Amino acid sequence: MKQMIKARQGVLVVLLSATLFSACKYDVADLAPKPKASFTVTQVAGQVNKYLLTSTSTNTYRYDWDKATGTYAVGKQVDTVYFPDKGSYRVRLLAYGQSGMDTTSQVVNVANDDPAALTPFKMLTGNSTKKWKLAPEAGALWIGPSDYSATWWANNLGDVATRSCQFDDEWTFTKTGNVMTYDTKGNIWVDDEGGNPHPAGMPSIGCHPNTDIPAQFQAWTSSGPFTFDVINNNQLKVIGTGAHMGLYKAANPPDAAVLTPQASITYQIVSITQTRMVLKLDYGWATWQFTFVAI
Repeated sequence: MKQMIKARQGVLVVLLSATLFSACKYDVADLAPKPKASFTVTQVAGQVNKYLLTSTSTNTYRYDWDKATGTYAVGKQVDTVYFPDKGSYRVRLLAYGQSGMDTTSQVVNVANDDPAALTPFKMLTGNSTKKWKLAPEAGALWIGPSDYSATWWANNLGDVATRSCQFDDEWTFTKTGNVMTYDTKGNIWVDDEGGNPHPAGMPSIGCHPNTDIPAQFQAWTSSGPFTFDVINNNQLKVIGTGAHMGLYKAANPPDAAVLTPQASITYQIVSITQTRMVLKLDYGWATWQFTFVAI
């Protein structure tokens, strides 16, 4: 009997200890203060368009910053950000603590461009207004696998004359208002897909006056005005139904040859200088690439 009582007492002690341990464990977590995200933004003295980001968050051990790129990255409690161009930029902070996380954001208003910074936006617009056209050379229009291991098709030098209605097109980018206008010079090249005019319903392959283009495709001949955006200094987004660069049928994945004018198209900027620009559309299995020159 005594042994049975002792055994029961032992079980009771174990159960009581486990209960107390469990209760203490959850009480500690419940009592841990939750993080509160906050930060200040101050301009760095003597440095143009560079700002000091200082987290004033409480109960926090990790700081993830989104410096107006749309992507968070692990940073420091005191960090910096640089904006070369005039504009409004939203900076976000994600603060982590033992009891969770909290987030906050602020808009940084940059009053002026950094005159020393030669950014893709400035090169695209000439810091005011600049015109571009397809480079009058072989390979200005190119398609092949995404690793560039082969060429499936590229224009030759003779195509510059054959496709004169395409190579004379002009794209004008204006800094004020981010405006893009497109000038077909009154005619457009009807491209092919598998040897047939694309899309179905287009007139024969070759140069045609804009007035020959069916109503459902007229947006591809429109001058706009459209708008544009340079994203993260490595993408060019043209916005407005029918807006495109280089070739009307080439748009964003998954469609390498679209059937209708698109609301917007985003190109990757392969390279850009004040006189030359290379854009591409990468589909994973294929890439369209377009080379332009400033005029």
